[in-house]
Amino acid sequence: MQQLRLTTPAGACEIVVGELLSSGLQTLDQEPVLMIDENVLRLYHDIFKPYKSVTVPSGEASKTLQTLGSLYRELVNLEVDRSTLIVGVGGGLATDVAGFVASTILRGTPFGFISSTLLGQVDASIGGKNGVNLDGYKNMIGTIRQPSFVWCDLSLLGTLAHKEYVSGIAEVIKYGIIQDFDFMDYLEEHMEALLNQEISVLEHVVGTSAAIKSDVVQKDEKESDLRKILNFGHTMGHAIERYKHLLHGEAVGLGMVLAARLSYSKGLLSAPEVDRVEKMVLSAGLPAQMKLDPDEIYQNIRKDKKKSGEDVHFVLLKGLGNPIIRPLALKELKSIVHDLC
Repeated sequence: MQQLRLTTPAGACEIVVGELLSSGLQTLDQEPVLMIDENVLRLYHDIFKPYKSVTVPSGEASKTLQTLGSLYRELVNLEVDRSTLIVGVGGGLATDVAGFVASTILRGTPFGFISSTLLGQVDASIGGKNGVNLDGYKNMIGTIRQPSFVWCDLSLLGTLAHKEYVSGIAEVIKYGIIQDFDFMDYLEEHMEALLNQEISVLEHVVGTSAAIKSDVVQKDEKESDLRKILNFGHTMGHAIERYKHLLHGEAVGLGMVLAARLSYSKGLLSAPEVDRVEKMVLSAGLPAQMKLDPDEIYQNIRKDKKKSGEDVHFVLLKGLGNPIIRPLALKELKSIVHDLC
């Protein structure tokens, strides 16, 4: 078991990585109200049966303002107050929604997460970003507010569909590429074991990923500068995700390859380094190439929340482990997207 602490001016979050953590609900100082992903509730009904709960619909299509409205009403019916601890249980969708609801109902209640997917444990549940989509555009409406705790319960990963599990590995690869050469080497050497969910490898990978993200967030909670590096692969990735209806990690994997190729075209990254990024993505079973409509991708990028005026803030690589943030003019980006696609 690993324990980390993410501390920002707004508060502190305890992050725990291990197995069978969900049983820790009974040790909380107050009885929580759970917001549980419907698939998690179906699979682990007995664990969560003793607690008051509301069900969060599964699927990215449910991450909307309409869903929030129904959840607010259910919590009002449960008579929550500002001291009520809300615990989001599930993957990134459930924790995003639960965090947003807890941050806004009654102007804010305390909350924590039990993360049940690899994507959630290494990325979505950590860092305080909580939000929903708008008309298919990712996380356009949201808050930044830290949970009190994040429990990364590795025992819950065994019931994930393989495709969903692999989707989470994209974010793991991202941390190696942008931050940690040793971690990159480790992933290349242990990818098969990670795909097979060997527990010692899994605990190391989740713990290291959580530590890297926590370090970045502690230095720049509000994403004014450094935290933007965590968006490597995401500008193209979000556009691909919306257009091709892929899983988040599938789209980000391809987005990282395209960002590496763009870095090469600008003379920032060597051909062997681009090849290494592509091989890592492929070794996880993620797509590294796909037929794309450049006009669709460009139009989706235009509405990305990282756009500022006539520029889009793009994360490029000036060598592996050295991400840089470059504003790209929309006119230039249109030409780039056509070249990459």
